Amino acid sequence: MKKVAREQARKMYLDSAGKKSNREIADAVKVNPLTIGRWKSAENWAGMLKKAKAQTKTAPARRGVRKKEARDKALQLFLASGGAITNKKLATQVKVSAATIAKWKLEDKWSAKVAKAPKPAKPSKAGKPGRAPARAKLKLDLGELASPEHITQINRKLEALLQREHLTATEVADLAEAKSELLAALETYLAIVREMGEIRSK
Repeated sequence: MKKVAREQARKMYLDSAGKKSNREIADAVKVNPLTIGRWKSAENWAGMLKKAKAQTKTAPARRGVRKKEARDKALQLFLASGGAITNKKLATQVKVSAATIAKWKLEDKWSAKVAKAPKPAKPSKAGKPGRAPARAKLKLDLGELASPEHITQINRKLEALLQREHLTATEVADLAEAKSELLAALETYLAIVREMGEIRSK
């Protein structure tokens, strides 16, 4: 019985952060206040309280560091995927909830970051040393290429879409890629037109 009372008394002392008096604790566990005093001294309740307070202060700091590391890692994975990775998959990899990922996306504007992030360079086909790949070898049909006016029109539409904030990350990434491909098509078109002009002038 005394053991149970002692444990209850110790818990009351610690839960009250040492604010409950010996008499209050004694009345609650039905022992003499002097007994509470002896238990306090024998078990060093003050030391226990000090240690508990120190742990309470450091725990949130450690959790905060872990959260920041998880947040940074999630953003890196998101950017590396071009915005295509799902919240659930990200959450699994960084050990947080999918709702937390969604919150981070909104607060840190990940969609805008993935649109600005540089795309990994695509490996180019090796040609002869010291020589750039010849555009004349590309198998392109002029009839299938858009006119410069058409290309400009599509490019403007893409620009307008890219400026919209409500697009999903995947849509933004797709539009950015489409824009890049469109510009490449325009460059190829102009190169062929220049080559045709040179052939006619000979």
